[in-house]
Amino acid sequence: MNRRLQDIGHLERSIEDDRLRRALAARLDRTFKRAGMSSAHAAKWLGVREDDVQYWRSGITVPPLNACTRLAAALNLDLHWLCTGQTHVI
Repeated sequence: MNRRLQDIGHLERSIEDDRLRRALAARLDRTFKRAGMSSAHAAKWLGVREDDVQYWRSGITVPPLNACTRLAAALNLDLHWLCTGQTHVI
C-alpha cells in the first residue's frame, strides 16, 4: 500500500478514536455529576490515582474495562450504555 494512503488511514482512525473517547468522557462526567461523586472519591474507591479519573472525565485517556464495570455496578448503570452510549434493544 502507498505510504501516503497508510498515513491518511491512520489519521481517519485517530479522528474516530478521539470522537469515541470524548463521548465516553462526557458520559462518565455526566454520571459522576448526577451521582455527586468527585474524581477523588471515585479514584479512592477504584484504587487508581485521582489524575487517572480526571483524564477519563476529560477524554485524555480511557478507563480500563474493569473500572467501567465497577462504576456501572456501583451506580446502577447499564455497562453497555456507559461504554458505547447505546441502549440494549430486545
